[in-house]
Amino acid sequence: MSSIADVIAVSSDRPMYPQAKSRWFGKVADKKKLRLVFSFYSPDGNEVAMPLASMSAYLKRDYPWVEVILKPVLILRDAEAYNPENYARSIAALQPDLIAFSIMSPHWYPMEPYFQVLKSLLPELPICIGGYQAMLSQEQTIENPNIDFMCVGDGEYAIGNLVQFLRGSKDGPVDGMWEKLSDGEVFKTEPHQIGDLAALPFPDYDIFAKDGKFTDVNTSIFGPKEKVVLPVMTGRGCPYRCTYCCNTPLLDGWKTKKEFLRKYEPEAMVEELIRLRDRYNVGYFEFWDELFLSNLKFVRAFFELYKEKIHLPFSINSRVEVMNEKFCESAAEAGCHTIWFGIESGDEKYRSTMLGRKMTNQQVIDAADNCKRAGINRLTFNIVGMPLETAENMRQTLELNRRIAPEFFFFFPYIPLRGTPLYNRAKEEGLLLTTKKNLHYLSAANDKQFTLNMKERPDLLTAEDYNSICQEMLAFQESNNRLSFPDEAGEQVVAKVEDKSFSMVDDEQKAAFAAVAAEPVVKEPVVKEYVPPVVVAAAEQGKSEKEGGLFSSLRNLFKS
Repeated sequence: MSSIADVIAVSSDRPMYPQAKSRWFGKVADKKKLRLVFSFYSPDGNEVAMPLASMSAYLKRDYPWVEVILKPVLILRDAEAYNPENYARSIAALQPDLIAFSIMSPHWYPMEPYFQVLKSLLPELPICIGGYQAMLSQEQTIENPNIDFMCVGDGEYAIGNLVQFLRGSKDGPVDGMWEKLSDGEVFKTEPHQIGDLAALPFPDYDIFAKDGKFTDVNTSIFGPKEKVVLPVMTGRGCPYRCTYCCNTPLLDGWKTKKEFLRKYEPEAMVEELIRLRDRYNVGYFEFWDELFLSNLKFVRAFFELYKEKIHLPFSINSRVEVMNEKFCESAAEAGCHTIWFGIESGDEKYRSTMLGRKMTNQQVIDAADNCKRAGINRLTFNIVGMPLETAENMRQTLELNRRIAPEFFFFFPYIPLRGTPLYNRAKEEGLLLTTKKNLHYLSAANDKQFTLNMKERPDLLTAEDYNSICQEMLAFQESNNRLSFPDEAGEQVVAKVEDKSFSMVDDEQKAAFAAVAAEPVVKEPVVKEYVPPVVVAAAEQGKSEKEGGLFSSLRNLFKS
């Protein structure tokens, strides 16, 4: 696939672009610099968005006349400062020429008030949306009256086309984007699908750093507190088609399937890690690839180079099907500290037929045992409250995790994601809750309140059983979790990671959630805990409702 922005994804049979109907062509033609603000919504405290880092690096390399500024919505940093009104004022003070948001689908509804206030305050500021929301919910996204552009695929070349278009140095249409014209018509182009990662620069981490450092940037809720934890990606894409995952519709729509799984060259990747390690004093790497093991040839070469040159612990996301004894030993030798892997459901039949996960429970157990023998921590992902799931299915999920006893057991409520096969199945079964549109990142585990995100099917799973089994899972989580890291003195510090699960709430539930969320975070007296910055921020802001605590401020998200 070509890596040239001018020719990638260009269709020869699309209609003529009516440039005279564009509100934005040449909008900043009289400026030497174009000021672009990147943003994303962070309800769980994470302050890194890899897609924005990649686009920033590309713009800085090829378009030096673009000034890139990062201004995410960090509601756990300062809920009052980041409510829609104050956030919009902070953007206005920057006097940007373009603002571009990378939005995950569950964040769409909480972010809509931000777009509305921004457009009201800054009507001449074009708003562009990218991310999974734009890729998978195209019509829903572009129908928002405050959205002007939408990136429907890989964003690097598309954002480059857009800044040239705004400057008037490149005629429309903006390839890789949809544009809303002055008469309301939407001009559509095809999504960009970048097959050659070597054509792009490595991501720009400087946009996230504060004063050139990461000591006050929350980059992970799982990594060690005493070290700089840096997320990295060795490639893009995943070959599996899990029915609940955004990756599946993207893979189905990829024109050249063999180029969907993209990796950097091992040597180049390791050299970049050395640079990052030395520049930011990194002490731990988290590999955020959709699937680190998508290319085993890459993994074998990478592990050897990493072991030889990096000498830092790391975490990866894996699949149990490939976690044999030899692989786990190789990973451990290279410095692998934790492997994250999805179980999702403990019922083999449900997992296979409903989720597209074909592994057996024995494979799960063997993989977990292989990790344990190699000295690698295990972190399991599990989903509850899924379409047509039964109470017995949920109990089997808990029992399988009890058998494994992972160092960290992570469970979270199912969220219907548009465009995924499981969403479509839920829709066919009439299970979607159309009245519950607002999405909250309140922690169901912390609140000790679990509510189904779909219509109740009492013949399969009652709301009472769902809450009861989730309480059992919570008890297991609190008693079992022992993910630990060595501190500076070599003492093992147990990571107490708050579960920032998704909850879908309607207006009647907001007051109840806000009331229970005001409880302070209490440390265990027996174990020395690692409490991530996001948890500390939540605890400090929750001390006094009179001071305008975190969750009372979160209610500002729902202003219309």
